[in-house]
Amino acid sequence: MPIKKRTPRIKPRIVKTRLNNPGLLESFQKIQQESGWTEADIVREAIKEYVDRERLRDDIAAMDQRFGATVDRLIKMQRTMRSEMAVLVAFMHEFSGLYLFHTVEPPEDVRDAAAANAARRHEIFIRRVERAWTGGNPLDELATADENESAASPGEGA
Repeated sequence: MPIKKRTPRIKPRIVKTRLNNPGLLESFQKIQQESGWTEADIVREAIKEYVDRERLRDDIAAMDQRFGATVDRLIKMQRTMRSEMAVLVAFMHEFSGLYLFHTVEPPEDVRDAAAANAARRHEIFIRRVERAWTGGNPLDELATADENESAASPGEGA
């Protein structure tokens, strides 16, 4: 049979208070009349409220620290993402510059056909980017993309 732990008995202690503030004394007497509490009950309840309020302040301070840490972590993540985006923008700038510098324009007689082919390929590229953006893996499609494109347009190869 488990042994019950007894809470230590605290010897009651008489605490005398003096209210010199007339407004506070009036409020004290009003509470006493409305509630029917004794002076000791009112003082005990006031001390309990004070202690609970202090505990609440401590809880709010701890929550504020956690919130501040979360905001700091989000700021660091945002800085990281901005740095990564800056790298991607610089890469795309360099890549597009190299492409435009090293790619020869098609001759005049095939420009219309090249523009139509480029528009078709650009549409495929945009669809792949959209699928990647919405959660698909564009690498899954690379293996079958050429097969799907050639199956969709059988007359182009001739």
